[in-house]
Amino acid sequence: MLITLPDSDLTTFYISAWSEPIIELARKNGIKPIPIRGKNVTSWSVEQNIKSKNPNFLAFNGHGSPISICGQDDEPLIVLGSNEHLLDSRIVHALSCSCAKELGRKSKAKAFIGYDDWFWLYFDGNKTAKPLEDSKVKPVLESALEAPKQIVKGKTAQEAYEESQKMYQKNIDELTISSSKHTSEEIQVILPFLDWNKKCQKLYGDPNAKI
Repeated sequence: MLITLPDSDLTTFYISAWSEPIIELARKNGIKPIPIRGKNVTSWSVEQNIKSKNPNFLAFNGHGSPISICGQDDEPLIVLGSNEHLLDSRIVHALSCSCAKELGRKSKAKAFIGYDDWFWLYFDGNKTAKPLEDSKVKPVLESALEAPKQIVKGKTAQEAYEESQKMYQKNIDELTISSSKHTSEEIQVILPFLDWNKKCQKLYGDPNAKI
C-alpha cells in the first residue's frame, strides 16, 4: 500500500493528518504501508516507489483535476495521457477533486474510488494546528476516509464504497436531528458539503477487487 501525505496548504495538511491512522490500520491487517510525506510527495518519488515496490493499493491525498492527481505544492503525480499506466491493475483511492471524472473513469486501475467534481471541506479556524480535534471537519473526512479504511481491512472495492456512502448518510442523518451538537450556521454549511461529496463519490472498475 502506497499512501501520499502532502501538507503544502491547509486542505492537504488536514486530509493527510486524518489519513495517518490508515497507516497503522494497514499494519494491523498485515499490510506494509509505504507513506510518502510532505516535500517528498513528488512525481519522481511516487513513480519510483510504485515501480520498485509494486504496491497493489494506492491511496492518494491532495488536489486534483478531471485528468490529474496532485501532490506537494500541487505537483501533478498522475496525469491522464502521460503516466496513468502507473495505476494499471491496482486498487486506487483518490481524495482529490474531480479526478474520477476522466482519469478514474478512463484509467486501467483494477478499481478506482474517487470524486468526479469538487470535494468540499469545512474547517474550524481555531483548530487548524490540531486538525484531528476539529469537530467541524470530522463528518466530511470521516465519511470520505472510510473507503480506504475498508480496503486495508480486506473488503472489496464495492464494499468499501458502500461503507463510505453509509458513513456519509450516517453523518447527514446525525446533523439533521434536533440534538445535533453543531450550530445552525455550521449545519447549513456542513450538510450541503456532505450531500455534495456523497453524490460525487464514484467507483469505477472491478467492484470485487480487493487487496
